[in-house]
Amino acid sequence: MDAELETHISFLTYTNTIMKLTHIVIAKFKPEISEETRQEACNDVLKLKDQIPNILSCTAGKTFTDRSKGYEWGWVVELEKKEDLPVYAEHAAHQAFLQKYKPTFEDLIALDYMC
Repeated sequence: MDAELETHISFLTYTNTIMKLTHIVIAKFKPEISEETRQEACNDVLKLKDQIPNILSCTAGKTFTDRSKGYEWGWVVELEKKEDLPVYAEHAAHQAFLQKYKPTFEDLIALDYMC
């Protein structure tokens, strides 16, 4: 195999292995929502990894800086491919999370990208 073809195959293998969908959510809770409820929402996001099979990884936490313009909590969910996003969004566990916590949010920002 020539070097150029080998390099091309290596690149394709690398990109196919590494590319995944990253789903980021930044949450601003309503002022009257307790810190306990906010932490519970964060914990429940982390539990989604055990409930939704196509989640590769999940992290969540509260900001420790004052740069967030009131958006204090965020989570990152990594999925294997773009086609997994609607599966994740429609999954019963995700829908239950939204039903439970959507009334507590003042605003949400979601960002999805491939990397």
